[in-house]
Amino acid sequence: MATHHPQRHALPLVSTWFRRARRRRQLRNEFGEASPQWLARMERDVGLPPGGLAREMHKPFWTR
Repeated sequence: MATHHPQRHALPLVSTWFRRARRRRQLRNEFGEASPQWLARMERDVGLPPGGLAREMHKPFWTR
């Protein structure tokens, strides 16, 4: 009978969550105080949809 090791599946998931949390925290630190006009211009410049940056920086770490 094969042995099931749930930690093998949990470790990559937790690692992904930590990466997302770190990336979103960095976004909030860098752009959280920016004016809505500046954010809109930045989004246009890099090709993001309107509000995309704000949505990304406020998403919970467990969502893609």
